[in-house]
Amino acid sequence: MIVMLGFSANVSIGLWTRSTVEAVAQDAARDLAASPDDSLDSQRVQEVLGRARASLGPTGRRTELTLVRLDDRVVIRVRHPGVSLLPRMISTGASIGALDQTISVRREGSS
Repeated sequence: MIVMLGFSANVSIGLWTRSTVEAVAQDAARDLAASPDDSLDSQRVQEVLGRARASLGPTGRRTELTLVRLDDRVVIRVRHPGVSLLPRMISTGASIGALDQTISVRREGSS
């Protein structure tokens, strides 16, 4: 019973973390896509991605958000290792909720 409860808790936390990281990355991509052309520079991009990581709290330190493309589309690559099923001391590398995804949002005003 304890093993099943632990497994269920890890699966729930892993999936919740994955959906939260994905939602924050989507919001960051939409924020960049809605920005006017004259305000988009590398500082603005780093500000938006940094704010996204900060909103994830401790999870943000393990999350990688990288701008891949910025023209008629905003493309962000999101990588997150997920939640480990076992304590670090005996971990085999198995995790739940790992994420390696590319998010693409069309820029406003582009055809």
